[in-house]
Amino acid sequence: MYLTQPLHRALQHAPDAPMTVCGERTKSTRQVVDRVARLASALQELGVAAKDRVGILTLNSDRVHESFLAIWWIGAAAHPLNARWSSAEIAYALNDSGAEVLLVDDDFAGLVPELRARCVELRTVVHCGDGPAPDGMLRYEDLIRSSTPVPDGRHGGDALALILYTGGTTGLPKGVMISHRSLCSSLFGSMLAMRNVDRGGVTLVTVPLFHIAAVCSWYAQLLMGGTLVFLPLFRPADFLQAVERHRVTTCILIPTMVQMLCEHPELGDHDVSSLRSITYGGAASSDTLLHRAMETFPGAGFSQGYGMTETGVLCTLGREEHVRGGARQRSTGRATPTVEIAVLGPDGSRLPPGRVGEIATRGDHVMLGYWGKPDETARALRDGWMHTGDAGRLDDDGYLYVVDRLKDMIITGGENVYSAEVENALAAHPAVASCAVIGVPDDRWGERVHAVVVLRPGRTATAEEIRTHAKSLIAGYKAPRTVEFAETLPTSAAGKILKRVLRDAPRPAAT
Repeated sequence: MYLTQPLHRALQHAPDAPMTVCGERTKSTRQVVDRVARLASALQELGVAAKDRVGILTLNSDRVHESFLAIWWIGAAAHPLNARWSSAEIAYALNDSGAEVLLVDDDFAGLVPELRARCVELRTVVHCGDGPAPDGMLRYEDLIRSSTPVPDGRHGGDALALILYTGGTTGLPKGVMISHRSLCSSLFGSMLAMRNVDRGGVTLVTVPLFHIAAVCSWYAQLLMGGTLVFLPLFRPADFLQAVERHRVTTCILIPTMVQMLCEHPELGDHDVSSLRSITYGGAASSDTLLHRAMETFPGAGFSQGYGMTETGVLCTLGREEHVRGGARQRSTGRATPTVEIAVLGPDGSRLPPGRVGEIATRGDHVMLGYWGKPDETARALRDGWMHTGDAGRLDDDGYLYVVDRLKDMIITGGENVYSAEVENALAAHPAVASCAVIGVPDDRWGERVHAVVVLRPGRTATAEEIRTHAKSLIAGYKAPRTVEFAETLPTSAAGKILKRVLRDAPRPAAT
């Protein structure tokens, strides 16, 4: 399949239906397809050819939607950049991918002089903001207006569609190469398993489109036909207003977003009854937060997707599992119809149900590899399996339970402690807003379990109270031996807590 196919289908089925909404701009399918064909023509005139990479450094908008599709229209690869990175990190990714054309909006136009100085191959910058194009940049709307539409090249299969750079939580970011086939395979499997996108529905795109989960959510609605509403940034008030105004049916959220919505004082002032499906993921979510979310949005089904940039969505947790509750509420579900999953031991052999090992997967959904990094690719793709670096177990019915990142497992006094389990226990304390658990060096135990806790506004708790609470829910050796309190936790653009930063922070020895 080729990723521009849904445009042709939508043009045939509903040419005048609204396809995109961004602020006060609403564009029909007919308008979007015409603009995509013209932008594709303009990119060709700028020298972009099949297999080239085109950088995109913007917040979410309808123009990003058009840019992705125009890039695929001519067989090039979209290279969305992490909007939370520093200019040095952005320059690294542009140089690594070899992108010669970059699209920027008003929020990032100020970085262009520095990026030009750092990126010798960057020859053309297109300004896709609302204001006039700064000096030395081409104006997005002018390019579309002055270009003649070109036919869709219908590039697909194993052709490179996306380069998404990993968050860089350990070492330099790696460019994950995703083909048309791998994105479609991942999406087809997850959509069959979840059935969470309505034909003709409305998806709210608020997670940044440099994140694989956001790309999957955006493209799933495009496949089914319907309307895509874009928010440049997540703000709880803007989210609630958009859901009410546009009768949004589907969205994805990361746990920090869910928590902000549940605690927002204006929540009860908005009609959110149109929401029928919320997919959450990207970071660990506690049972406590999930229960609060289900009470906050009672008309919505909740689905948890497990995956990573290298794999897309691997498996899902259906709505009925959450309604029933019980042990499987903590599962991330079973492998989707297009995916195979296994839990492997250190020697690469499959482990039986109940045993914790490394989660691995294989199928067409898996990445092509890491851009320009054959050794890293070979380490990740071994013996036909994509090795995720996550620790987990399967039950007798094939439900997957993710227990931790392998590198986040703590070995204290010879016992394995999974930080996610401890964090889930701490999150149940009424004073805890968020927390992270890490292993820190300890002369007696090798490593000790250490918790960094952010308290809810107006609430108090002592370290000993936190420890006592944890011991009431988990074994004593798993409870944090030391606790520190912080105002915030460092997070990546995807909302994942940067435990590397916490481990590197200076702290006194245990007493």
